[in-house]
Amino acid sequence: MEAWQKPETIILWIIIVGIFLVVLLTAIIFLVRAIFKKIIKAKEKEAKTQLAYQQNLLETTIKTQEIERHRIAADIHDALIGKLTAIKMEQEITQKDQKTIDALHDSIAIARRISHDLSPPLIEFTKLPELIKELLYPWEQHIQIKAIYDIRYETNETDDFKVQITRIIQEIITNIVKHAEAEEVIFHLKQTKNYMVLRIIDDGKGYDVSQQSKGLGTKNIETRVQYLRGNYKVKSNLGKGTSNMFLFEN
Repeated sequence: MEAWQKPETIILWIIIVGIFLVVLLTAIIFLVRAIFKKIIKAKEKEAKTQLAYQQNLLETTIKTQEIERHRIAADIHDALIGKLTAIKMEQEITQKDQKTIDALHDSIAIARRISHDLSPPLIEFTKLPELIKELLYPWEQHIQIKAIYDIRYETNETDDFKVQITRIIQEIITNIVKHAEAEEVIFHLKQTKNYMVLRIIDDGKGYDVSQQSKGLGTKNIETRVQYLRGNYKVKSNLGKGTSNMFLFEN
């Protein structure tokens, strides 16, 4: 019998081939895992790059909007209000027409309110609750507003944060007055050491959230919430009003 035909030799070769196959299979598995890991890391890097780009684009867009708002507010305050005031003083001196004087007075008040809404003055020295009170005051002439301020911890918000919150509130209140046909709005601000919750609830006609297409106002709200890295939930039912809730972690 040839040596290679001996059972011991055949078993040895089977063991060698088996070991080789195991080593080959293990190498293939490690190679495949390494390739998948590389692909996953590449995808994660691409996703992070895309997210960073979107975040930078979002920040640039919002900052550009605020710069333009500030410019328009300055033009209204320095140019328009100044000219209206000069005309009003001339009318008062000459006492030509009281109706014209009253109309100019109202126009100046409207221009100041618009300028204030576009760029709140002394925002760096004003706490958020006080800023919101000033913001809500003119709307109280159009709709009943019940404001609740639950301030358990005074946080030092940035000017940018306060501006974005005021923009969100302006958008919500404007939508309520224009579209909701509401009689009352409940405004609830809660501040703690760890988070801030803002709820705006109206008793208006409501709408089907699943069927309602997002308008420019809603998209602006979502954009600003995303910019502030917060969370936004809206609940609404036909005939039962709408609830907007915002959560921002400190």
